[in-house]
Amino acid sequence: MRTVRGVVAALALMAGVVLLFLVPLSIIMGPQRALDESLAFNNLWIGISMVVSLIAACIGGWVVHRLSGSLGAVIGLVVVVAVLGLIDAAWHQWFLPVRFLVEAPQAWYQMLLLSREPLWYDLTLPFLMAVFIWVAGASRAIEHPNSVA
Repeated sequence: MRTVRGVVAALALMAGVVLLFLVPLSIIMGPQRALDESLAFNNLWIGISMVVSLIAACIGGWVVHRLSGSLGAVIGLVVVVAVLGLIDAAWHQWFLPVRFLVEAPQAWYQMLLLSREPLWYDLTLPFLMAVFIWVAGASRAIEHPNSVA
């Protein structure tokens, strides 16, 4: 039960950290800066979102081991994040219905949701996050070999 609790808490915390930083950033930057006046995100947005996501992954890896005391939970979080990230990449790159993009005018926040990140970003980020989660969780396991929440 501690494993499931740790994975769920780490996922929620990671999502919270990413939303806490990226939603206000998208509002501050506005659609013209974030999207380069197109449906493709610009390099500034890609760089900032990657850094924020990797910081969230480090926090998530540490938290999952802190709450569960198990490397199995860290591996579980790695698998969940990698699978969800690849599903998101598949959605944005291949399965997003084109009709959503060409229908009636969308609000700028809907355009942000429908926009595409570059393929390299969509495929790389889940694996980088998995590595950062593993490093943070395994490092905590080395520092606290007998830790139990």
